[in-house]
Amino acid sequence: MISKTSLTILAVSIALFFSCTTQKQESVFSVEGKLNNIDIKNVYLQQAKGLNATQFDIVDTLSVETDSTFSSSYRLEPHYYRLHIHDSLHVPFIADSGQQISIRFYGKGKYEVSGSPDTELFEEYEEFRMQVLRETVYPIRRPLEDLLEEDNPEESARIEKLGDRVLKAEEQYRDTLIHAVKKMGTSIAIYPTMVRWNGDKHMDYYDQLATDFAERHKGLEVAKLVSEKVRILKQVSIGGKVSEIVAPDTSGVERSLYNNLGKYTLIDFFGSWCGPCRSESDHLGKMYDRYHSSGFEIFGFGIEYEKDRWIRALKEDNRTWINVSTVDGYSNQIAEEYSITAIPKNFLVDENGIIVAKDIHGRELKEKLEELFSEQNP
Repeated sequence: MISKTSLTILAVSIALFFSCTTQKQESVFSVEGKLNNIDIKNVYLQQAKGLNATQFDIVDTLSVETDSTFSSSYRLEPHYYRLHIHDSLHVPFIADSGQQISIRFYGKGKYEVSGSPDTELFEEYEEFRMQVLRETVYPIRRPLEDLLEEDNPEESARIEKLGDRVLKAEEQYRDTLIHAVKKMGTSIAIYPTMVRWNGDKHMDYYDQLATDFAERHKGLEVAKLVSEKVRILKQVSIGGKVSEIVAPDTSGVERSLYNNLGKYTLIDFFGSWCGPCRSESDHLGKMYDRYHSSGFEIFGFGIEYEKDRWIRALKEDNRTWINVSTVDGYSNQIAEEYSITAIPKNFLVDENGIIVAKDIHGRELKEKLEELFSEQNP
């Protein structure tokens, strides 16, 4: 004879079984597609990783059938994925639970993704982003790059002026993107947009978004990444304390930011390949010469890919202060902890590493230093 207690336990076990089964079914998404005029045997499903969603790991290989079709179903977490077709063609998409994603290719790199409303949101965001870039940044950035290639000393004043305009245009560009992010709600499509989030001006919004996102996507990796991104944005906002930087200088000697803090220190993220970065070298040199004896330091971190090119740029631009680099681009812990996803980027900190200003260039930097050092020497 079965007791009432045993029946109760059995009923609960059956309920839990079906609950778990349902959850597993809900986590399934599928991908199918057909290639046109592309003769390959396999395509690769890749999953984005990290805070900036710029690196991908291969999670599956899909065989292409004789009729040029491919398909597969997955019990993978909802996330940001892409199909690697070949080195010059990747198809990004967002996969959420229960979605049946279809990809159609039309030749010459053109394709269409259907079955994923989240992907539609991301594509709308990307279209808006490129439109803003074309209208606000490119018309100024291209003339600056042309002037820098000419390498004419007589154009230094014009280069500095154009560089300042590019920086302001890029700031306007990033600030404008929040309007597109807000349209996404708590869709997983917000994850690949984090690379361009500006926390200082919109911290309250992003803080609430991370809370709402974590509630909707409990336990998912993307929820943890969004929360971590917001934590870092808070840390590198004005009033936050910067993380230590220890990296090799041009001679390979490890240099520490904390051991070289002045009364005020400008942490300058620079790149030899970055036109706007190079355009402000002369102005930074003037500020360094003027205030160094009063306790002003510059600590440069190179977002670099080639050591020789970095060293050459430092010499050409007369960047005589401490300069360090891990020479691995953005792929390092320092860039992550400072939320460096585009340069130039800088942080003005006090002797305790507390941020008093950031993204401050040209006249704004000059006026800020005048204010700070006049307060110390009334």
